[in-house]
Amino acid sequence: MGMERGIIAGCIVPHPPLLIPAIGGKDRETVRSTYQAMEELSRKLAGLEPDVLVMISPHTPLYRDAFTVKASPALEGSFASFGQPQVRISKNNDSELVAAMVEAAEAEGLPLSALQETPSSWSSGVEELDHGLLVPLYYLDQVFETPIVCLSISGLSYPSHFLLGRVARRSCESLGRKAVFVASGDLSHRLIKGAPAGFNPRGEEFDEMIVDIVRRVDFEALNRIPEDLVEAAGECGFRSIHAMWGALKNGPLASSVLSYEGPFGVGYLVSLTHESG
Repeated sequence: MGMERGIIAGCIVPHPPLLIPAIGGKDRETVRSTYQAMEELSRKLAGLEPDVLVMISPHTPLYRDAFTVKASPALEGSFASFGQPQVRISKNNDSELVAAMVEAAEAEGLPLSALQETPSSWSSGVEELDHGLLVPLYYLDQVFETPIVCLSISGLSYPSHFLLGRVARRSCESLGRKAVFVASGDLSHRLIKGAPAGFNPRGEEFDEMIVDIVRRVDFEALNRIPEDLVEAAGECGFRSIHAMWGALKNGPLASSVLSYEGPFGVGYLVSLTHESG
């Protein structure tokens, strides 16, 4: 089956804070299919019994020329910046996996820095998880509990993001971890007039391409999406998806789109891709 260790599945998850009941209020019903898909995804991932979630978020502070991985043993964050400081999530870091990934990246010549931040507002050794991590964790944490590893995207090329996923995969294999790669990212931010990043008719074209790639399990096609389309879409998930593909590429895969919608002008995709055969 090939399900024993390594990265056995990957998911694409959106991260609008309005998915959190205390924040979304009545607006949350407008994205009912998204939050129901997140609940379904959480149950499916629980069934895989992973040892760790390897997560990547476009909202983790990023560098132009390097990736980062959080190194603090305890990781914590809240929705204080969205007016709900009481909605708080604390996770353990998989420090052994972090160290293995930094070492594997170095061997590949891929710049990956372990960052241990201690923001002055928190006690030493605790750092903030951003909403790109907190929103999916809000759902996943209700169904199962694992340590996490948190990666940033960077200004480096798409092939570098793919390589970051390879590094994650090899590190999980070498430690015997059974892992799921969580690619946090929204699709186009320009789907409708009045959308957060303004309207661009090509936003819908981009989103349809991504959804189609997932449905057909043809992730190589990510490399054929023209850069001008990516830019026109105003997305924030494309690099995360490249990293997920690097983490998953191995043998036969099966994929399902659990939901896609964009009622507020931002494309929210929930999908699950896993080893098959």
